[in-house]
Amino acid sequence: MAKPQEILSEDGKILRVVTQEPADKPAQCVESLAVGPVKSVVVLADGQQSIDAALKPRLMQLLGRGLLRAVREAQALCVVRAGFDGLLGAVLADSGRGAQVLGVAPCGRVVVPGEEKDAEADAVPPVPGLTHLLLTAAGPWGSELRTKIDVAAALAGPQPGLLVVVGGGDDLMVEVRQAVRYRWPVLVVKGSGKAADALASQWESGTATDDDPVVAEILADGHLTCVALGEKVGETVETLTRQVLRGTGGESVLRQAWRRFGAIDEAANRQQQDFVATQGRILLLGVLAVLLSIVYTQIPAPPEDPNTAWQILDWVRWLLGYTLIVVPIGISVLIAATNRFKPGKRWVLMRSASESIKREIYRYRLRATGYSADDTRDKKLAEAVEAITRRLSRTEANTMALPVYSGPIPPVNTASPRDDGMGLLSTDQYVALRLEDQLIYYRKKTVTLEKELAQLQIYVLLAGAAGTLLAALGGHFVIWVALTTAVAGAVMSYLAYRQTESTLTGYNQTATDLDNILSWWTSLEPEEQALRENIESLATHTEQVLADELASWTQRMTDSLEKLRETQAEKEEAKRVVAQQAEQDRRALAQLAAKGDSAPQDAQSHPEPPPGPSREPSSEPSPERPTDTPPDAPEPAPDARR
Repeated sequence: MAKPQEILSEDGKILRVVTQEPADKPAQCVESLAVGPVKSVVVLADGQQSIDAALKPRLMQLLGRGLLRAVREAQALCVVRAGFDGLLGAVLADSGRGAQVLGVAPCGRVVVPGEEKDAEADAVPPVPGLTHLLLTAAGPWGSELRTKIDVAAALAGPQPGLLVVVGGGDDLMVEVRQAVRYRWPVLVVKGSGKAADALASQWESGTATDDDPVVAEILADGHLTCVALGEKVGETVETLTRQVLRGTGGESVLRQAWRRFGAIDEAANRQQQDFVATQGRILLLGVLAVLLSIVYTQIPAPPEDPNTAWQILDWVRWLLGYTLIVVPIGISVLIAATNRFKPGKRWVLMRSASESIKREIYRYRLRATGYSADDTRDKKLAEAVEAITRRLSRTEANTMALPVYSGPIPPVNTASPRDDGMGLLSTDQYVALRLEDQLIYYRKKTVTLEKELAQLQIYVLLAGAAGTLLAALGGHFVIWVALTTAVAGAVMSYLAYRQTESTLTGYNQTATDLDNILSWWTSLEPEEQALRENIESLATHTEQVLADELASWTQRMTDSLEKLRETQAEKEEAKRVVAQQAEQDRRALAQLAAKGDSAPQDAQSHPEPPPGPSREPSSEPSPERPTDTPPDAPEPAPDARR
């Protein structure tokens, strides 16, 4: 591993110099360089040796006021070629204060202070203003370019860096191709030199001159943006600054779309958790109410002179009685809260909106139909996201506040772990990161849903079998049939509002459709896969299958939630009627029990006097008593079955 050294440069700054050993990997070079914390990396591909002298004043403004200012604002690291200080050296000396700048050069091609003996005869001084210097393996100028991009990529980490192309050097295409392979965006300053102009022209035409394989790869897989260096340098400086800030993690249309998706997805997850938790509490409280009712009826009334044990039992019975009053009230409150705040419907609406935004993001990154033109791609994505969020704002979801998303891009568990979320996608990358990733997701979900459905159905069967057994045993066991019935009903209600069986069917169909699309794409010859119409068909059918599944799921869940709301309202009304009738029966039984206890005492203390002359029997039967009842028979007791 290379050992760094710190020297004092000619401009009075401490320069950390690292000489790469033959076996050193980019990560080892990064460790030795010990660059301070940076948020992104900007690489300047500058063919300064071929820049027209008439362009230098404007390019100095562009690099100084535009590039370096954006680098400082973005807290990024700027990576440059360490030699040829005719242009860049003056810019860094004048505008490079406060920016971390890494220079890369072949060993022996720059004169390092204190190491002059190792320099070649045509070696040049390093660019002034450098904070770090990496010396690659000895060789001509240009041999360091691949290592330059590799080390910059290692410094950037999982986030893509930005390559800025200026000038007319013959080696520019090597750097551009290497950056494209890392899926970095490339910013080309059109009008800054022959090579940059040629690349911009070929990008706009979509055809590589003389079928150059390097340029052809750049055109096929790259994400290029052109900035024209016109007479109005100030406008170009502002344009370059905005583009650099976007490319280094600043706000861009794509990043904003991911943030909108992240905020809506986070809100959908929160509403889903609230809905599932509330429904679970309602079902558990319903089963608990049945259980407590059974226990309450099984506790006998205490004797006239109860001991301590009977007093405790009576206290438990009293507590259960009030609990049976509180539990239905709690269920009513939860149902009312669900109907008022509608977390289930909000969850469905927000999930639908978030997945719609993600679908547009992948179409944008693949440059599918509607997103193929570079000058209108960002506008189309912004319009699509605006339309989705506008529709969402006209629903019940507009009555809640969306969170401010500040997490990673893309959000965790919303895309393939290999996807950075920001780079444009080639066809093969789209297949791997979108089509195959979604296919794996649906296959895994079908396995999970199948197990869940089987387990819940087994629970229902076991509850039914237990109820049948209890009914067969008879006696005091019969009353427990109500509990098994309540458990089975709760499980069936859970399956109904989660739509487990319908979702399993839909996921299986979606997985099959995606598998068929993948088989069709794989069966195509390489020449056929390169045809634009086949690429458009791949993207259209893949996204349409995902959109159809989402629409079907949304409709199923909406219908299920509406039915659930109606069912809960009906059950609540039925429970209220039953509770009122039970309370009336309880009071009637209590009155009868009280009358039965006092009847013998009344009979002994107040015997009925013998009939006197004033109580002569009537020869006509009384309408209140049967004809075969003696006149002096006692009144029949009230019907205890009431």
